[in-house]
Amino acid sequence: MSKTETCKRYLMFLVGVLVCATGISFITRAGLGTSPISSTPFVLSLITPPVTVAGHTVAITMGVYTFAFNMLFLVGEALLVRRFTWKQALQIPATIFFSLCMDEALSLIPSQYGGPYPMSVLYLAIGCVVMSLGITLEVLADVIMLPGEAFVRALSRKSKGQFGNVKVIFDSTLTVIAAIIALFAFHKLNGVREGTVISALLVGQLVKLFTKKLSFLKKLFGEKQSA
Repeated sequence: MSKTETCKRYLMFLVGVLVCATGISFITRAGLGTSPISSTPFVLSLITPPVTVAGHTVAITMGVYTFAFNMLFLVGEALLVRRFTWKQALQIPATIFFSLCMDEALSLIPSQYGGPYPMSVLYLAIGCVVMSLGITLEVLADVIMLPGEAFVRALSRKSKGQFGNVKVIFDSTLTVIAAIIALFAFHKLNGVREGTVISALLVGQLVKLFTKKLSFLKKLFGEKQSA
């Protein structure tokens, strides 16, 4: 690929990351739970009190936990593939951007927690559509992946399992962990509700739909050259 095509691909990837983070934020602000991969960071952000750093009170946000978890996934991926490449290193700034976008979107989108249920459902629907569009743009860009998906890809190759099946197990594990933490902390499923299940079932199907509808975007960059 030419440098121009490469830049276009990375630009589309970053747009996809921004859109995906916004979608997750809408799902979270619906007050019906959050997306499976974000469930544990969200629940941890709910139970972690602010900390004082250099005389300033700092909140440990969902974005901060999202970054921390993704760094663990990056380490796990590197251990599974037994190497650390420049493309894996690019996942670090991509994750920082993703986490910052998430926190910014969460600060701008008003919460529907405890509000009218139809509004919560509307937020959930918007979030699922927006998140799916973001994931589709990331996939169509075909450059790098965020650590969560990259770890699942490495694990599926190592275990010789299908990516989709391993992804379901991965998301389910994170959701169960989030549910256990919530039960211990709140004695109820704060952060893990019907929205978590609906997003898990709906997003994959929407990604398939968007991928078909937006496949023309690949033609803008031409076919990738084999290394």
